[in-house]
Amino acid sequence: MKIRKMIFTIAAFSILSSLQAQPEQSAQSPIYDLDTLLYATTQNHPELLKLQEEYRRSILDVKDAWWSLGPTVDLQASGTYMVNPPVGAMYINSDDIINAIQWNGTKPRNSGQRIKIYDGMEPTLYNFQLDITQPLFTWGKIANAIKLYTQVSQIKLTQITQQQFQLETELKTRILSLYYMNRILQILEEEQTYSDRMVEVSEIAESTGMLLHQEVVDAKIQAKELEIAKQDLLEKINDQVLELERITGISGLSCDSINYSFVPALEEEFNNLLEEEPSELESQALSGNQSSMKMLTQLQEVSKTAEKISRGYENWKPDFALQLSSGFSGSRFPFLEANWKRKDDYSINISVGLKTTIWDGGKKVRDVSRKMSEVKTADINKLDARLTISQTFNSQWNAAQVCTMKIEYQDLKIESATAKIEQKQLMYESGYGSESDVLSAKIERCNAQIEKEQQTLSRATACLTIEYLRK
Repeated sequence: MKIRKMIFTIAAFSILSSLQAQPEQSAQSPIYDLDTLLYATTQNHPELLKLQEEYRRSILDVKDAWWSLGPTVDLQASGTYMVNPPVGAMYINSDDIINAIQWNGTKPRNSGQRIKIYDGMEPTLYNFQLDITQPLFTWGKIANAIKLYTQVSQIKLTQITQQQFQLETELKTRILSLYYMNRILQILEEEQTYSDRMVEVSEIAESTGMLLHQEVVDAKIQAKELEIAKQDLLEKINDQVLELERITGISGLSCDSINYSFVPALEEEFNNLLEEEPSELESQALSGNQSSMKMLTQLQEVSKTAEKISRGYENWKPDFALQLSSGFSGSRFPFLEANWKRKDDYSINISVGLKTTIWDGGKKVRDVSRKMSEVKTADINKLDARLTISQTFNSQWNAAQVCTMKIEYQDLKIESATAKIEQKQLMYESGYGSESDVLSAKIERCNAQIEKEQQTLSRATACLTIEYLRK
């Protein structure tokens, strides 16, 4: 009995332990690195998925355009059953035949017999018609249409690549924002501790008559400002997490579920980027391999191809085509009818036709003019895009350089504040200073650290924009 009780106790303890361990295991959220988040973004982002579907449709359009070079085959077939055929059986009187003959001898007697010469129309009727149309000459419209749809498909592919670069840049920007905002949040919490202590010291000094009430209120205002800033920062962090969930399609993300180990390497890449020659980087952003410039060049080619197609529709430019048609119409299924060759129920026709517009009030000419205008518009758009990219690049480059100088400036302020803290601490411990002086120096250092993190985030955003412009 004791052994059974012991076994039961051990089993119950094991079950309870497993039940307690399950919530702890489920509470552990997975950790996502940059590559995992980027893969999830490319698989789940709605805009990218739409572009991929558009690209698949464009490939089908290209295949349709290629098949326009070949023949078009149309078949029509019908089968009819007639309850009361319109043509019935046909008879002839034998006496009419006898009377129509000039007899040299004895004429046969009239018998009044009727002879059936036609059984009548059968109740079934079949009709078959096969038409084959082959374009011969179309002034290059079909060939240019193939070229046009191919160019449009290439544009869709370029849009997918550009969207992927854009999503990668957006993803890195949002993750870096979370990284630096969390660091700012930690500094704010430290600064709030100093500010709360400053309020306590000020209230004690006021009670002893060594400090005015206005200075106590100022300390409370500073503490409240930090509290408001912390709440605003928490809301911004929450917004960034929600945006990450939207673009990645992963629900339940949090700041702790992201692996930020890639940030130091990325910061080193930014440092190397800012050491390069800006003219060389700008030339890369304006080169034909850059996705935006590449797409604008493709749009130019599409406009020129559309102009060629419109010229093929001008007046007095006929399209030639060969048409073959064969048909069958009879009471029996083809080739199953007796003596079907003799009945001659089939037909075969070969035709060559042309079609052209002689006069349409100048519509075709105006269409050509429209396409020529679209070509010029595409040229203007490309030139404007070059200017926009160049302006954006120089703006972001200057912003990154200014942020670098401000970071160096904040480093000096942090170093100065640290030395001041040590000095004020020694004076306070030796009785020549006050605790409020030490707290003020610590708050000053926290403000410099927060400003440094903000400038670091601004520089990272500028560098990521420059990298995006180069792709």
